[in-house]
Amino acid sequence: MAAVSLILLPACQHTAIPEKEKPVQIDTMQLIAPPAPSEQVASNEVSVVSRDTTTYIRFGNCYFSLDWIKPDAGRNDFERHPDSLFFWLAPSHSIEGQMLAITTGETQRIQVSQRYETSVIIGDEPLRDWKHYRSPWESLPAEASNFFICKKYRTDESTRFPPVSLSLFQRYVKQHASPAAYARVARLSHFPQPPARIAISRYYIRVNGLQRHMSDEINKLLVIDVSFKK
Repeated sequence: MAAVSLILLPACQHTAIPEKEKPVQIDTMQLIAPPAPSEQVASNEVSVVSRDTTTYIRFGNCYFSLDWIKPDAGRNDFERHPDSLFFWLAPSHSIEGQMLAITTGETQRIQVSQRYETSVIIGDEPLRDWKHYRSPWESLPAEASNFFICKKYRTDESTRFPPVSLSLFQRYVKQHASPAAYARVARLSHFPQPPARIAISRYYIRVNGLQRHMSDEINKLLVIDVSFKK
């Protein structure tokens, strides 16, 4: 995968895991040795590398890693917005319950928090530019040094949505969605009702910290969009 400029955590010493060592599977993610660094990366640069199902974001000599995500090249702008990174989540997968690994050897007071956003989904098409419910930020407790578990959500949480009338929903679809989408919802008797449903369409992960020997703050935001088409 081609390297792209981006964000992540400060430089630290990393001891490579021998290639012969078997990966340890924790929940939905495998903790495997990250790709061997071939050269020093400038502190204001980040490269993204995929290996099997895992994506590694390299910042200096450190890595952030998560499964089933791919960078959204069309939305990332590392010159104007270097502290925000956009991803697509692989179809039929979730970040919920995954192990989030962050190397933090030269940082202190690292905090990771997570929130989600819901949208109306018509079949496999989310209405990303209409109304949403956005959850409050919730802190992720560290399960071990440098490891966090992404929060799982109950059904009643993942289907929350602002109050909206059926007529308002149908009018929006008629004006902004495809004729085929409107045909699918034109005869609904209430909202939501299949084929229109409420689901999580986006996850946010926020990483904050302070470099140990400097006053530089770390404020990084990862935006992960859900793919509904299989």
